[in-house]
Amino acid sequence: MTLRIGVIGANYAVGTHLPVYAALPDVELVAVATAHEDTARAVAERFGARPHVGFEALCADPDVDLVDVATRPSRHREMAEAALAAGKDVLVEAPLAPSLGDAEAMAKAAAGRNAWVDMQSRFWPGMQEFRALVESGWLGTVENVVATAFYPTFTRPEAVAGSGWCADAANGASSLRVHGLHTADLIRWLFGDLEVTGATVATRRPEWPGGVPATSADSVAFTARLPSGAVCSVHTSWVARHGDGWRLVAHGSDGTLVATAAGHTGHFPVRLQGARADEPQLRDLVVPGEEPATFAFAELVRRIAAGGEGVPTFEDGIATLRVAEAVEEGR
Repeated sequence: MTLRIGVIGANYAVGTHLPVYAALPDVELVAVATAHEDTARAVAERFGARPHVGFEALCADPDVDLVDVATRPSRHREMAEAALAAGKDVLVEAPLAPSLGDAEAMAKAAAGRNAWVDMQSRFWPGMQEFRALVESGWLGTVENVVATAFYPTFTRPEAVAGSGWCADAANGASSLRVHGLHTADLIRWLFGDLEVTGATVATRRPEWPGGVPATSADSVAFTARLPSGAVCSVHTSWVARHGDGWRLVAHGSDGTLVATAAGHTGHFPVRLQGARADEPQLRDLVVPGEEPATFAFAELVRRIAAGGEGVPTFEDGIATLRVAEAVEEGR
């Protein structure tokens, strides 16, 4: 059975979601909606879909089974709830919502429907193997988990030109709520819920290239305790001019695992290295091949088309927002 998809938003989705929907078997990109008729028509024509002006029209389209909400977080709730009220299943870009309260209201509205959140970083082969090894006891007792994510994103004029809305905290994005959130999801998926124990949240660059004023947090560090008692720390920034990418290290009594990516784990493949207690140095466990930047999202969509097993749900999105709000409250 073909899964028929409608997408709200044609900025981020043009280079990420739409090409995947257009290429995958068992998936049909039916419609695209934006606020402007010219944009909707141009994007829909490019991908062989039907254009809609406004998200309400797409939600009412009888040929759409699943609505992908690929807009800024501040718009997620109204769009997702409109789709759910129209009897559609939904996939919402992360972060799920601008606040925990909004996310919980969305989950209530989703009762009886399939509702997923796009935290696709789990689906790189390197992360799948990381989890399999953790579950097999490869690490022994997990003692310390450390994650860093340093990117130069908003030191670059071209990034600001395309996603400058991220500068405004009112839009629901920040280094914490994007890269920190995806990292928190991976840690939670691997080791269990994070109990935040301390945090520092800062806006170190109040002006972005082009004179764009910035109020969103661009630099965040926090510590947490994992269910096993392991000590965890996460440090992220999207204004690190010479940032060296993403890294997750887990030290255990019987071994060590190290996952790395050149950039945001939603789009950059993950390399996995490890060593057992009796090995003198790390060795490669999973080396990325020629996977495209859309690989992880494509795997998420394949799983949705097959029934959704293993795809992050609204409850997962809520759990990561609990971490984000605990960090912000602990600043």
